[in-house]
Amino acid sequence: MSAQCFLTYAEGSSSEEEFEDVIGRRTLQRSGQAMGEQRSYCSCGKPLRRVANLPGHAALLHCGSSHDCQRCGDRVLAGELHFRCSKCEDVRVCKDCGPGVYIGHTFDFVDQATGEQEVQEIPSRVLHYRKARQNKRKRATTRGLTLGGDQQERAQALNLAEKVIENARDLMEHIQSEGEDTKDNEWGDATLLGRLLGADGQEHICFAMKVLADGVSQILASSPTLQEVKVPCKVYGDIHGQLRDLLLLFGSFGFPGSPECPSAVFNGDFVDRGTHQVEVIALLFALKIAYPSNVFLNRGNHEDAHMNAKYGFQGAVFAALGEQGPDIFERIVAAFSYLPLASLIEDKILVVHGGIGDGKWTLDDLRRVRRPLKHADLQIDCNQWLWNLLWSDPIEDDENASSSRLFGIHSSPRGKLAVKFGWNVTQAFCAANGLDLVIRSHQAKREGLGFDVMHNESLIRVFSARDYEGHDNDCAVLSITSSEEGVADPSNGVLNVRPQVLSSISRG
Repeated sequence: MSAQCFLTYAEGSSSEEEFEDVIGRRTLQRSGQAMGEQRSYCSCGKPLRRVANLPGHAALLHCGSSHDCQRCGDRVLAGELHFRCSKCEDVRVCKDCGPGVYIGHTFDFVDQATGEQEVQEIPSRVLHYRKARQNKRKRATTRGLTLGGDQQERAQALNLAEKVIENARDLMEHIQSEGEDTKDNEWGDATLLGRLLGADGQEHICFAMKVLADGVSQILASSPTLQEVKVPCKVYGDIHGQLRDLLLLFGSFGFPGSPECPSAVFNGDFVDRGTHQVEVIALLFALKIAYPSNVFLNRGNHEDAHMNAKYGFQGAVFAALGEQGPDIFERIVAAFSYLPLASLIEDKILVVHGGIGDGKWTLDDLRRVRRPLKHADLQIDCNQWLWNLLWSDPIEDDENASSSRLFGIHSSPRGKLAVKFGWNVTQAFCAANGLDLVIRSHQAKREGLGFDVMHNESLIRVFSARDYEGHDNDCAVLSITSSEEGVADPSNGVLNVRPQVLSSISRG
């Protein structure tokens, strides 16, 4: 396939820009008296719209205008995402009081070794706020497909997928009953892949992997580049071949397709580096085939043949599948090239593996991107914004750097095409696209909780592999629910985001 170039546009630059969404036009067409839905409207009856007044340079922030929230009295600082009435010029509503997304200040914590389960306060070390906001921060209390191809092939893939899921449940229950926790790289044996696939002998194992890879490719090829997701759902971060951790997260917080986890977004980096990479990809492919409308696979920077050759997945496939390894690896890589690049939860939350890059693109730009996308396609200069969906990183608000380094776009140590983006980029991007939150993965934090909250609670990181590469970190998933059950349109109310954490083994 020849390299493809997907063009987008850049916003004009001025000394101060106001980014405003078009959520009001959608809201005008909706009705309802639930409390969450009332948040969407001003007292005059007009819809509220997201805005972010941003100066052209960080140095101008101190003289930028700030306002009091009409509903709670808290200060809306210069540059922060908030809501305005389209009619009442003086009405300002802060992010906590508007019809957006609320990140709770507690999380569910599970220690597999001791069986301990408790609700804990989110510690300050994973809450990152601008210095101007730190002394003013208040605690919010009000918000807490069908398969294509031949009919026989479809049936074969579905039957196999259901068998893999049943076997994964058995493995999950066995792990939970062991009474002793262990790291993923110290667990399992050479029979694990066969047990998961329900296959005896390498010939049957290879056949099963081909069926899964080809079956999921058909589904992914017909999926949109930006997937639409309904709540309730859970969002998983990097897995990197750590099957045991994935099964423990399923056992602790809900298996995909169950009432505890009706839908799930897996946000890339399924493979490379870990001990059970082939098993993880087999299970995720099976989940997508069995639940094509409820399981969503986002592409990460490691769903790439170039990365797989360097960081281990190619070698793992060759080792597990012998002479048929190269052929099956190519089939899996073909599936990777069709993976969607992002998911959109109830029009409010964008889930993307790396980040938003320079933020000068829209959700409609993303919807227009065609796939498959190979490594060479993503590296074209005009596709830098796509590369950064997989590779960019946010700058933490409280990072020890000058204010100018926390603001705007900066080069990244990850390579010449990748960038790091400041809080103002996230705020402007959310306002321009009618979003309240960006969920990303891509980074493990040493002794981290598996999640971090930053950019005025407009961005949250989630990572789902414990003790990754010696980081002694917990792993987490994010549970996304509607604040009010029975609301006809959750996108018109408030969504709750609750981290759920599985403890590190290394830290005891």
